[in-house]
Amino acid sequence: MSASDPSSPAWDDERDVVVIGSGAGGLTGAVVAATGGADVLVLEKTSLVGGTTSVSGGGFWIPLNHHMAEEGVDDSRDEALAYLRACAAGRTDDDILEALVDNGAPMVRLLEDRVGLRFRPWPAGAGASDYRPWLPGAKPGSRTLSSHRVTASDLGEWEESLRLGLLSAWTMDPMSYYRERMHLLAPSPDAPRRGSTDGSRPEHLASGTALIAQLLLGCLEQGVTVWTDAPATELLVEGGRVVGVKATRDGEECSIRARAGVLVASGGFGHDPALVRMWLNQPLEETCESDGCTGDGQLLGAAVGAQLGQFDAWWMPHIPFMRNPDGSVLWVGSREDRILPHTMWVNGRGRRFVNEATNYYDVAEAFGWLAGASGRNLPAWLVFDEQGRERYMLLAIKVPDGEPPEWLATAATIEELAARLPVDPAALRATVERFNDFARTGVDEDFGRGDNEWDRAWGDPDNAPNPTLGTIEKPPFYALEVRSGALGTRGGLRVNGRAEVISARAPFDPIPGLYAAGNCCTGAPAGCYPGAGSTIGAAMTFGYLAALALTGTSM
Repeated sequence: MSASDPSSPAWDDERDVVVIGSGAGGLTGAVVAATGGADVLVLEKTSLVGGTTSVSGGGFWIPLNHHMAEEGVDDSRDEALAYLRACAAGRTDDDILEALVDNGAPMVRLLEDRVGLRFRPWPAGAGASDYRPWLPGAKPGSRTLSSHRVTASDLGEWEESLRLGLLSAWTMDPMSYYRERMHLLAPSPDAPRRGSTDGSRPEHLASGTALIAQLLLGCLEQGVTVWTDAPATELLVEGGRVVGVKATRDGEECSIRARAGVLVASGGFGHDPALVRMWLNQPLEETCESDGCTGDGQLLGAAVGAQLGQFDAWWMPHIPFMRNPDGSVLWVGSREDRILPHTMWVNGRGRRFVNEATNYYDVAEAFGWLAGASGRNLPAWLVFDEQGRERYMLLAIKVPDGEPPEWLATAATIEELAARLPVDPAALRATVERFNDFARTGVDEDFGRGDNEWDRAWGDPDNAPNPTLGTIEKPPFYALEVRSGALGTRGGLRVNGRAEVISARAPFDPIPGLYAAGNCCTGAPAGCYPGAGSTIGAAMTFGYLAALALTGTSM
């Protein structure tokens, strides 16, 4: 059965399709295969279902989706392809881009019409536009969809097995957050919270947890079997074809036959330090990935001759936010906070180095990745003043009452703040004064902050003359460390536009019976982040494609 041991023992279990991983890509593939009549088993290595998707914001980027009409946004195949090609700039095979454009919308239709899932579009404008609005084919929003909220008790006995994150229980409607520009709310004890880390389980599920909950319910209703605490340890091969999986369950090793084939959807590798060092050429200090993301799928595929490549991360800078119940510091992604007036980033020389309002993937390029090289911009800090704290909830919550935590630098003067970081006081003073001049004129002569649609959409429209610029001059002054972080790592198993994993051996044909989706593979535009939810949208689309191939279904 295995490549190394043709005389492996008899099968302990048999299914049509075996899926490795229970994130959005894996569960989409599982439920679509089940609707096509397949007997499906999902193997989840951890005790919790949902992977990184479940702790995410839950948006998924799907061009041409039918919900765009609800927001009055038109889309076309030509526009979507033009945008993706411009984003990828030749770094992605065109069949991957065409697969995303041609199959995302039908995938959404199937999940809604045949499985009963419910989705809605992000609003046009209000910060929900494509991330590079200056490129041809970009849209002002609504290519991103989100799940409706889910009542946790609907999951029955599976409720306790769902992975939860900071955004699992928004006390506001996530769409209202964007539509009503809630990142501009003034500080208030009654302000809605974005989530909780107190360990309690919410009554209603939101964001990525809601998406996983819907997919899991769909899988269970379609007869999919889900095993938790069941890591896959080997892909089993006969005659060059992947025919099954070896896994561990209840401490016992078992061999599971996959009559049609195997879908690998095991996520990234951000929690394996050795793989991070080997596969990334940039520092990764913080990641949002679930703890199960240790490169299992990539290594399983490599062991049976899969071609590997395009290792990268979905970059998002991180800042400290609060203490976890275990006493550790929770680092979260930095997005809206650094776009607000009265904020700026500085590097270790006390100087600005980027348009801070740039989307979170592209802004990471400005760090200057080579360790010790001239121009390196790590360490870095988010600097703001009392004006920002008084005006905006997102800055106020970073300044807790009482004694400031060790991760928050607070000072009465810019020079004292510089000493706390530490950076050169004269350099920081000069940077602040130059920035304040820009704020008064409304023109950022150094980096063009506020010059494009993305910047303005996330800024404060009541702040003149530039919605993203405000002086930093009212004490006390504050600074938070900015670290190199990511939503997740990605890349590894090379796939084609049918989600088939490609062999590393000439003539580089697909490996029969082996498919991949999500962050363990190359099924997404390389070197770019087209819009909110690009990672989840690509994962779901390639899970769908794999399911169609595994069941011989055409849509």
